Amino acid sequence: MQWENLTSLDFEKYVKQCGGVGIIPVGALEAHCSHLPLGTDTFNAHATVCAAAEREAAIVFPAYPSGIDVDTAHLPGGMALQLDLVFALLENICDEMARNGLKKIILYTGHGGNRYYLPQFVQMLPAKRKPYVVYYADVNLFPNADEVLDADEYGHAGEAETSIMLHLAPELVKMEQMPSKPFTNLKRNAKLAEVGAYSQVDWYAQYPHMYVGDASKSTAEKGKLIFDYAVEALVKLIRAVKEDHITPALVREFNERIDQPSSPDFWTS
Repeated sequence: MQWENLTSLDFEKYVKQCGGVGIIPVGALEAHCSHLPLGTDTFNAHATVCAAAEREAAIVFPAYPSGIDVDTAHLPGGMALQLDLVFALLENICDEMARNGLKKIILYTGHGGNRYYLPQFVQMLPAKRKPYVVYYADVNLFPNADEVLDADEYGHAGEAETSIMLHLAPELVKMEQMPSKPFTNLKRNAKLAEVGAYSQVDWYAQYPHMYVGDASKSTAEKGKLIFDYAVEALVKLIRAVKEDHITPALVREFNERIDQPSSPDFWTS
C-alpha cells in the first residue's frame, strides 16, 4: 500500500490492517556511470518495498532519495545533502509516521552509501526516547549472485544494478552510452585496506568513475532473479517485525528506566 495513493479514510483503515508497520525506501540521487539514471537506487528501493508490501501488508512511504551521498559529488547530477539535515529529516518523518499510527518503522536501503548512516540513525534513537520502534533492514540481498552473474565484479552501475534496471525500467537504461570497456578495482587503497584502515576516499580510491565491472553482460532476466530474491528477503523481515512483541516492550522499559538510572539486582545477587 503506497502512502501517497491512499485517501485519509483508507489510510486509517490500512494502518490497522497492516499492524502499524510502515516502510521507508531510502535511496539517493547519484551518478551511476554513463548509462543508468541518477535515481537508480531510489527506483530499486521503492520497487522492492512496494512488491514486498503487496505480499505482506505494510504502508510504504513515498520514494525517498534523501540518503547519504558524497562519494559521487565529483560527478554531475548527484545530491550531497548536509548530514545534519539528512538525520533531522528522517527523524521528523519517523515521528510523523508514528503520530499517524505506524509504530513499527522499517528502513530499507537501495543505496550502498546508506549502510552506515541508517544503522547510526537507529543507534541514536534510545537517547531520544521515541515511543516507537525503528528496524534497519540489514538483509543479504543476493547471496547466490556468483551463480547468476557472469562478471567477477558486478556492483555499482555494473552487471547487477544494470540488470535490475533492465527489469524494472528498461526505458531508462541507455546501453548505447555504456563505457566501451569494463572497469576493475584500482585498489589504490590496498595497503591501507590490508591493515584495516578506512578513509573518506576509500570508494573513490577504488572506483572513481562510479562503474564496477562489465554492464554489457546485463539482462532483464538476471535482474528479475536478483529483484525477486530481495523481495522475498524483505517479506520475511516484514513478517518478523509484525510478530515482534519483545522489542516494543523493551523500548518502553528502557524509556522508563532512563529517567531513573539504578543498579540491577543481578549485580549483587
